[in-house]
Amino acid sequence: MNKNLQITLYVVAAYLTVFGVLFLFAPVIAEKVLNNALPDKALNMLYGQLSLTFAYTAFLAARGGDGLAKLSRVILALTTGHVVVFGFQLATGVLNFSQAGPPLIINAIFTVLLFLFRKDVQG
Repeated sequence: MNKNLQITLYVVAAYLTVFGVLFLFAPVIAEKVLNNALPDKALNMLYGQLSLTFAYTAFLAARGGDGLAKLSRVILALTTGHVVVFGFQLATGVLNFSQAGPPLIINAIFTVLLFLFRKDVQG
């Protein structure tokens, strides 16, 4: 695995960990960070757990090993999915730019970096 892919995966893991912890343990702060109301406590907890699970997946991929190609592909699918969802929400007016823009931009950067840096591990 090249160093750039490893660093990108560790950064994705950290990013997802922060949001997972916010959704699970500090949803009021998550609302402020996201500039969006989070009215459903059950979904907040679920999204927090999912974020932490994907953070762990990114961490495992960053450590390398036999499953690197598959695990990094899962994280690429996650970031690509976020780009599609936040892009759709922004384009259709579901969210405004201050709500959808930052996660759209961050996930677009992650998607491009993962796509570029995965080239040496694709099987």
